This record gives sequence, C-alpha cells and structure tokens, in this order.
Amino acid sequence: MPSPFNSEPSKLVITCSPGVAPALARELSDLSFPVSDVRETSVESEGTLADCVRLNLRLRTAHRVLYALDVFRARRCDDIYDELVAVPWERYLDSHGYFSVDRSVENPTVRNTNLPALKVKDAIADRMRNATGRRPDSGNERTDACIFLHWVGDRASVYIDTTGQSLSFRGYRAVSSEAPLRESLAAALILSSGWDGRAPFLNPMCGGATIAVEAAWIAQNRAPALRRENFAFMHLSCFDPSALTRERAAAERDWTEGARDAAHVRIFASDIDSEAVAAARANVEAAQCEGAIRIDECDLLRSPIPETPERGVAILNPPYGGRIGDPVRLRDTYEDVGAFLAIAADANYDGFVLTGNPDLAEAAGLLCERSRTFFSGALECKFLENPVLSQSARRRFSRRNPDITIPK
Repeated sequence: MPSPFNSEPSKLVITCSPGVAPALARELSDLSFPVSDVRETSVESEGTLADCVRLNLRLRTAHRVLYALDVFRARRCDDIYDELVAVPWERYLDSHGYFSVDRSVENPTVRNTNLPALKVKDAIADRMRNATGRRPDSGNERTDACIFLHWVGDRASVYIDTTGQSLSFRGYRAVSSEAPLRESLAAALILSSGWDGRAPFLNPMCGGATIAVEAAWIAQNRAPALRRENFAFMHLSCFDPSALTRERAAAERDWTEGARDAAHVRIFASDIDSEAVAAARANVEAAQCEGAIRIDECDLLRSPIPETPERGVAILNPPYGGRIGDPVRLRDTYEDVGAFLAIAADANYDGFVLTGNPDLAEAAGLLCERSRTFFSGALECKFLENPVLSQSARRRFSRRNPDITIPK
C-alpha cells in the first residue's frame, strides 16, 4: 500500500486570525492551491500531506495547516471513540512516538472539553495497540504529532495538525517590545495594503520592527518558516523527508533570487523610544535582513519620508490607550499620525493605521471612509485606509507645531 503522505489528497483547513482570511485565500491562490471556502478564521483547500509541507513553509498569514482524516456525526462523547477507533492510525502515527490532541468543542452534552479529547486519545491508543502491539505516548505538548478535533453540534471532524506550534511564531523576535504585533497579522496588514514589494515602505512607531521585518521578507520572497526546525508533520510515521528537502531547496532558491531582485527596495522604520529601537535592531539582525531596513531613533514627525515616483506605503500601529499610553495624551499622538500621513501622501504614499481604539482616533480627528477589521489577540482593531485629519484637528496640530505645515 503506498504511503499516504504523497498519494492521498484530502480537504485542507488553514486557520488564521479573524479578518485575515481574504489575505490567506490570496496566498493560497498565488501558490496554485484551490480555494473552496473562505470563513472568518479559516480557508479551505485540498492537497496531500506532502502539499502541507509547502504550505507550512510559505504561508505568511496562516496559523496552522490541518489535513482532514474523518468527518462524522457525533451526539455524545462515546460516538467520538466509536468512530475514531476504526481509523487506521497506524498509517500515520509511530507506535514508539508521541502525540497530542487539541480540540474545539461546542456541544450541549459536553461541559468539560477535556473529555472529548480523552476519547480521541483512547481511540488512537486502542487502535494502535491492536494494530501494532504498542500504543504511542500522549500528552499536551505540541512538539510531535498533533491531532485536532472540531466538534460543533452533532458534526465532528478530525484532522492531522501538520504544523504544531503556530506559524505566526517566526523565531526572529530576539527581543520583544511592549505589546508586540503577531507576525502573521503584520504580514496580513502588508498584503492588505496592496504594497507591491518594490516601492519604498515606511513603518514609523515601529516598536520591535515586526511590520518592517515582514515587509522585508515579502520583498525578498523569503518563505517565513524556511529556517524552522520542527513541524508536526515531521513526526508522522508516513513522513517523507525528501518532500521537506525538496521544498526547502526551492524556497532557498526563491529567497536568493528575491533578495537579489529586492536589493534596491527601501524600508524605513523608526521609533522615539530607545528601548524599542534597540529591540527593533536586534530583531532585524535575527531575521537576517539588516541590509534591507533602516532604523532611526526619532520622533514620528521627523521620520524619513523619501520621495518616490512609485506609490509607496506607510503603515503605523500607534498606541491604543489600553496597555500603552494615556487616552487623553494620545489625542496629540493621533493628530501627529494624521499630520505624518498627510506629509507622506504629498510624497506619493498610501497611509494605513492599525488601531485598537477607533473611537480615540475619531475623537482626535483622524477620519477615514474605508477600514477593515482585524483582531490583535482578542482585541478588535480597525485598519484605517488613508485617514485624514479633520479641520479642527489640523488647527490644533498647527497650534502645537507652528513650524510644520500640513499639505492640503
């Protein structure tokens, strides 16, 4: 019987943060994968376990890549066991290995979601013992093979989680700034901005430089998980190491060519906080893109805005008034953001602002006709496209900064 790793296509469910799915769907299409459904926190496609290797290496906005094994009706926990004990787990799991089970359960008969997970573990253990004479170890660590149960109402689905630790953790965050932005969200913001990867890119108020690093990797066509050492698919008994070797080699070639082609791309990051700048420089070095990103320690209104014949992009992630900053004082900050974007627009840049406090932005006079909703963790955020300052906010800004003229 051929190995299921290369020969058995199935439904793939690729998970993401709320609001990110449209960008993820475009990524899948660009990689020539079919898109069969786009939901709030996932995109569905089709492929083999070997295809999952490529997706894990290259997807920027995804969290996990799930390979469907079984879909069935389940009204109670015992139904989970009865169905899954018949699955040929010996084709996928190593009897001398280790596996974990994660779950998402919404069923009126279940008060403790640990119980369905235990039923999955028991079914796997009993099947493996009967088929091989030994059962693998199991626990909660996502370091080896991973199984995922999705059970809503009376419909249950079981997947092989080919990823393990979320793809949003790239590994370059050597130093964390306060309230860091998740890497996959930063990539989604850039992709949603329409930046072509060639025009100048501005990232004032950069914090730990997550947005700037993701922009550099996009420009260089660097696969975000290229140097990651551990994926859950590597611990499947059917794993074909040549698939990973082949995909890594292709990704390395693409990065080499992309870095050469993007050598002229200019990415400018800045922050007024010296500790944030130190963190940004450490992260940029860890990400191996220090030659692509210039980092300045300066006030927002003194951040570089080089003129460009191409349409550049500026993305800012100012404080929200929650964990960082005082909402009253932050009114001035948001006025400064509007002034900066007006100056940048005059130099041929589209401007975008991610804020977890849109009421504060509006109260400060930062007005926008078009925005999109994203989530930074559990916090709902608005991604404002080309916001402008109200006339009253312009007057307040001019009184505070008489030496700075805001373009009309």
